[in-house]
Amino acid sequence: MKSLITLSLLILFALSACQSQVDLGQPPDIRYGEDVCDRCNMIISEPRFAAAYYTAEGDARRFDDIGGMAIYHAEHQEDVAQFWVHDFQTEDWIIADQAFFVMSDNLQTPMGYGVVAFSDQAQADNLASEHSGMRMTFTEVMESLEGESDSHSHSDP
Repeated sequence: MKSLITLSLLILFALSACQSQVDLGQPPDIRYGEDVCDRCNMIISEPRFAAAYYTAEGDARRFDDIGGMAIYHAEHQEDVAQFWVHDFQTEDWIIADQAFFVMSDNLQTPMGYGVVAFSDQAQADNLASEHSGMRMTFTEVMESLEGESDSHSHSDP
């Protein structure tokens, strides 16, 4: 009996050691051209518009448009470890609440929400000026899109 308990404990330990640990401090990986958006199920192909987050439980959510992420979160109200967006210019990941956002009807994004992010405030201000847009915080973007409907669809290239 003792050896059966020991064997069971060893198997449980081995199985738990094999599970991959998710680093909630890093954005989820997105395989561009392969992974699909959790909101619209379209292939995510352009890093500069993509966004993602991990739930507090470690489940990855990936999106082809920042606006799609905002709507998805408003619909599902998941406990989020961290929201991530890409810098529109460099395509580097940015923690969403540290980014500067531009929202404009004159910006074409995959789902038509017209939201892009920057790590640099001056770049955000310049794009907002060029496209008659508004510079916003992440909280403002989330609140602005909270009531949006399913009326958005993928834009033509």
